[in-house]
Amino acid sequence: MKTLFPLTGLALAAALPAAAQTELTVYHAWPHHAEWQQEIADRFIAANPDVSIDFQAPAPDYNEGLVSVIRQNLAGDPPDVFMVGSHLLGDLVARDMVQPLDDMIGDTDLNAEGYTDAVLAFTQVNGTQYGLPWTSSTPVMFYNAELVEQAGGDPDDLPDTWEETIALAADIDALGDDIMGMYYTPGDDDWMTQNLLASAGLAPIAEDGTIAFDTDRGREAIALFERFHDEGGQTAISNNDARQQMYAGKLGLYFNSTAAVRSFEREIGDRFAWDTAQMPKLVDEGGVASGGMAAVILTDDPEKRAAAWDYLLFGTGPEAQALVVENTGYMPVNTGALEVLGDFYQDHPQFETSAQQTDRAYPWFGWPGQNGARISQIVLDRMAAIANDQQSAEEAAAGMTEEIAAQLPQ
Repeated sequence: MKTLFPLTGLALAAALPAAAQTELTVYHAWPHHAEWQQEIADRFIAANPDVSIDFQAPAPDYNEGLVSVIRQNLAGDPPDVFMVGSHLLGDLVARDMVQPLDDMIGDTDLNAEGYTDAVLAFTQVNGTQYGLPWTSSTPVMFYNAELVEQAGGDPDDLPDTWEETIALAADIDALGDDIMGMYYTPGDDDWMTQNLLASAGLAPIAEDGTIAFDTDRGREAIALFERFHDEGGQTAISNNDARQQMYAGKLGLYFNSTAAVRSFEREIGDRFAWDTAQMPKLVDEGGVASGGMAAVILTDDPEKRAAAWDYLLFGTGPEAQALVVENTGYMPVNTGALEVLGDFYQDHPQFETSAQQTDRAYPWFGWPGQNGARISQIVLDRMAAIANDQQSAEEAAAGMTEEIAAQLPQ
């Protein structure tokens, strides 16, 4: 006769089938983001052991990420969660690859959870919420405080208009042949051009369908880039070369995403005094462009959608957003992170500037239809023509207007 013995705790655990896990595949851009992305995932898994997260190899940039996801979708195997450049979110919507988050949000008061209406707008298309902002940044003005002071400026009171800023850059440029007054990066897409339009209080396309480059104020905004070169001392060098000049103490004013703050802190150290200031305005009501990743759920599986929604809320929550800020220089998308970051901002004031601009940040504009990346390249090419003296700002604005109109949905 066989004798049966009761199972001990360990034996019982071994005898029972392992708890089923919900597996999420996640895809994001920028390989240098992989470390902190993994840290967020690890923290989420620790709090949610019934969910596993598998990262695909990061895309080199937002455009490549979009192209890859479109291909994966055509093959019937897209990732469950995708961190799309928020300006390209409309491309996913136009292709019916992403559904509104209504089923996930339900009765949840996102404002009460720390998401302002302005931040939520970053990941909306035509007022519909398709994702949550995973990261967000605005351009800021980096400045060499010592060069500003030598040029007669006040490092503690930087100008807030483009007119005064260009004048200060000219004074810095006059300090010596090895000194450059300013450098406004054209960027890798049309984001920094959108920032010039935002400083003029404009979106790239008005509500009546008018392309901003075809308006007087839009042309004035584009002409700023020409003035940076003609009056502010900017030369047609690469963004990387400009950053090296900044690190060497030979560049007065540098305009780029706040995401560069961590690199500046590391590369400059205490060799000279530097700081960040808010972006200048062309008009009193001028704003700034915002950018970053929109975290969207591509899976239709109810169980995976629920797990993915929990992941989105976790990654955009106060603790995770504080981690993002400390590792990058981005601004937090959740107001709850500001309290967590209190001591950090006090010790690293350069990181806080972007967050102070949130109330005047424009969503990263996504061009209508499926030609957003192509239109972005049109803008970038025309801005390069201005920098290289191949076209005047007026000629570039006219060319952009004509080419963009041909790419928009008819």
